[in-house]
Amino acid sequence: MDVSIICVGNEWQLDDGFGPAVARHLLEEWSWPESVAVLDRGVMGYNIVPDLANCDFALVVDALDGTGHAPGTVLEFAPEDMAVSEGIMSLHDVRFADVLATAQLMGTRCAGGWCFGVQVERLGRGALDRGLSAPVAAAVEPCARAVVAYTRERLGMQITPR
Repeated sequence: MDVSIICVGNEWQLDDGFGPAVARHLLEEWSWPESVAVLDRGVMGYNIVPDLANCDFALVVDALDGTGHAPGTVLEFAPEDMAVSEGIMSLHDVRFADVLATAQLMGTRCAGGWCFGVQVERLGRGALDRGLSAPVAAAVEPCARAVVAYTRERLGMQITPR
């Protein structure tokens, strides 16, 4: 099974940089089999369809807002849970459930996915401003561990610490 771990976010918009921070942690701290690709993608959108074409299953890491949880709370959920307008909201206009559905309509082999996210504290408002808030920065390692655990336990992959 080929797996893509797609971490999305804009590092120049404060806590929206959570996904790229998790991607760095996953690549620096863990050894991944060749069948797993850890990808840092700038924003959620249809530009990740090629990533879905190259995998059987995708894990997505993103910053979230409007969850009702405290900043820094790590959440796991099915892609369709993010598609509900009153539920968990991606900071991006296009949600993973939408991209996955489009990719499947196009005949990509990705059969499904799972999502990980963190409730943000601070967002950039158009200005280029870098840096995660303290609670979101503290959530990088726990989220990465959750991704590793899911990949090991639910997908049967062999991942080892570096």
